[in-house]
Amino acid sequence: MRTLTVHLHGYWRCGSGQSGGTHLDTLTSRDGEGLPMIPGRHLKGLLRHAMRCAQAWNWLDGVSLPDGPVESVEELLFGSLSGVESRYATRPGMLLVDDAAMPEAERAFLVHPDTDGPQLRPFLYRDIHRTAINRQGSASDKTLRGAEVVLPMRLEASLSLEVTSLEDDLRRQQECALGEIDLWGTLKGVLPLISAIGAERNRGLGEAALILGGPS
Repeated sequence: MRTLTVHLHGYWRCGSGQSGGTHLDTLTSRDGEGLPMIPGRHLKGLLRHAMRCAQAWNWLDGVSLPDGPVESVEELLFGSLSGVESRYATRPGMLLVDDAAMPEAERAFLVHPDTDGPQLRPFLYRDIHRTAINRQGSASDKTLRGAEVVLPMRLEASLSLEVTSLEDDLRRQQECALGEIDLWGTLKGVLPLISAIGAERNRGLGEAALILGGPS
């Protein structure tokens, strides 16, 4: 198991699908204790996209897979592409990604009733508003949007590589890959391709740096 540390350098948000009534159009994701988090599925999607880019740019030419049904590092780690295979022909990936949360010491302070943490939690969040500007330089009608964002911080997610397939051929390939390929090193090599996290990362939010730690 390894720890993926996400250093967020600016405001960021991962949409929860919920709104804040008339004040905010979207709220950010929170864990069960009301603290900011990044869903593991979002991190896994970013990692998969980075691996796909690295493969397209021939960064992975030196990685030789063991014999088996899977022909790419991307599919070995992340499984079949959604919608490409039929429901019963999909293959599971080896990489498991947990949600990214605040470090345990910070979480303990923010949730413990005998500290100032619970009173400070609301200050982790900010509201931002945007509106479209027309050609005359004025705000367009009915375009004001409000979103909840989170302060810069450090989050951590647990990653693991496991043999997951029930299919004999793929299971043998996964077992061999764990012993023959530096999968962690390959994953670490694509992290610089991820420069932002969360929603609206192409519009200035979520600038981030990802660091993969050693075994835990």
